[in-house]
Amino acid sequence: MFKIYFIGVGGGVPNKRGLPAYLIRREGLEVLLDCGEGTQYRMMEYNLSFMKLRVIGISHMHGDHVLGLPGMIETMGMYSRKEELLIIGPKELKDFLEDAFKKTHFYPDFKITFTDHYEDQEVTITTFRTCHTIESYGFLVKERDKLKIDAEKLRKEGVHDWRIIRKLKEGKRVEIGGKVLVPEDYLYIKKGLTIAYTGDTAACNSVTESVKGVDLLLHDSTFLNEQSASEYGHSNSKDAAEVALRANVKRLALIHISPRYDDVSPLLWEAKRIFSKTFIPEPFSYFILEA
Repeated sequence: MFKIYFIGVGGGVPNKRGLPAYLIRREGLEVLLDCGEGTQYRMMEYNLSFMKLRVIGISHMHGDHVLGLPGMIETMGMYSRKEELLIIGPKELKDFLEDAFKKTHFYPDFKITFTDHYEDQEVTITTFRTCHTIESYGFLVKERDKLKIDAEKLRKEGVHDWRIIRKLKEGKRVEIGGKVLVPEDYLYIKKGLTIAYTGDTAACNSVTESVKGVDLLLHDSTFLNEQSASEYGHSNSKDAAEVALRANVKRLALIHISPRYDDVSPLLWEAKRIFSKTFIPEPFSYFILEA
């Protein structure tokens, strides 16, 4: 199960919807995707601890996605963080942070590791290229597929012994009462849940291909109906919906909405005409994603 906190869902300049910041939580793993100005303060308001973050991903170097990061890291240091922090982002990100630390005379006491992916026994985080005006990346946060055993089928056949079930799960054949139980008859793959976050992007084939079949897609929806949206490296709400439809995703969240829209219902209406399972998350809301 994933829990996604929509800390900031607007874009461009500081506004009531907040600048991009999305916290993804899964059983002890806390991941922040983008860190716009004011993110640490908004997390404090929401009683979300940035001290627990293990991974921070930055989609690109535009200020509304990254200017909150130096301050957050400095606060982590002031609060005596000791745990390693993993950061995924564009090539310039490391120099940007090191320069900010140098200019502010701050040097973290904890280890910061810059990497291009994350993985543990349960989750992987990888990137894909998006179609913005500068180097930019989206993120795929995916649970690993798991090998499961059909315990109900075994029970119907009178098998209740956990030792037999364990052997089958280990891929071993088991003989019981003259009958041979074959693992392949009782094992199946449970697909892991996947979240895709585009950051800023125009609708494009590379993004569509990268997010195929995901359970939740957070897609740029900066404008309602701006003819030049793609020139700015952004999407209209109907563009996001068309990506979701072509990619056969399960659910679509419209994000990075321009502050020009006080009323976001027209963006939602335009998108739902194309892809019905669309929603616009409110700032400080959360979404539970489970199988």
